[in-house]
Amino acid sequence: MKVFSYNTETCKELTATRIEDLPEISSAKITWIDADGLADVELIKALGERFGLHALLLEDILNTEHRPTIEEFQDHLFVVAKMLSIDPVSNDLEVEQISFVIGKDYVLSLQEHPGDILDPVRERLRNGLGRLRRKGPDYLLYALLDVIVDNYFTIVDGIGDRIERLEKKILAKPDNQSLLELQELRGLLITINRYVLPTRELAGRFSTIQSALIDKGTRRYVSDLQDHTVYIAESIGMFRDMLSNLENTYHAQLNARLSQVMKLLTVISTIFIPLTFIVGVYGMNFKYMPELEAPMGYPIILIVMLLLSLAMLYWFRRKGWL
Repeated sequence: MKVFSYNTETCKELTATRIEDLPEISSAKITWIDADGLADVELIKALGERFGLHALLLEDILNTEHRPTIEEFQDHLFVVAKMLSIDPVSNDLEVEQISFVIGKDYVLSLQEHPGDILDPVRERLRNGLGRLRRKGPDYLLYALLDVIVDNYFTIVDGIGDRIERLEKKILAKPDNQSLLELQELRGLLITINRYVLPTRELAGRFSTIQSALIDKGTRRYVSDLQDHTVYIAESIGMFRDMLSNLENTYHAQLNARLSQVMKLLTVISTIFIPLTFIVGVYGMNFKYMPELEAPMGYPIILIVMLLLSLAMLYWFRRKGWL
């Protein structure tokens, strides 16, 4: 557990492995307790007892399939969000649940695994940047959610860059790999949208919930957070439309290439039809044929076949078929 205790003047940071190591909560400072890993169920229960958390709330914390939401209890708020990241090797979407409990003078955050995207908030606390150390725990919760949503921006923008590169590739030379990548990006957007939409509802609920723990001044920033989620959802919809159009372009390109191939094969077949006819005539096994005894018959026939082929190629080009 990483612990930040701060007020306007100071910010103290420590690491705790036991409940007994946690500092006392007081109104003189805001305490942020960030716990990594949910494998130690007994520690989670002890943390719940320390802060008077309901048993059902603890079950929701341990249930990593919980939908992003905000719930109001008697003296605290419970918030579930999803942290998203893209694996740099496999390009798979990794989803990690993070749960927040906000009380009068504290914020608890409980993550599935060590490592997160919340370092910008930690740096702001350490260096006293912005409003964070002058505001209450509700503003800290907003700042944490804002970093999570900003990472959605980064992921969606990265997908947009991949779509642009894929578009250039398909226009240049479509192949089966391009279609597989297109389907992968579509599935990625659908998955991200499954988390963005409830996060948008969470931001809307956060800005309207009637709780003494949420200051009126913080609601203005939360409304901006909701606008960000709306913009991300619209971007996802736009990219999905782009992928649909790109798939149509892919099939149109394949059809155009197939048409070119079929046209070329048709021209070649058409040229060889009269040549095959000539060869067939002189391949008949009749004893008496006038040209069989001609000394120049073979080269003459070859010249005739060559001239016939060139004449047909010239005619096809004038017609615009080549």
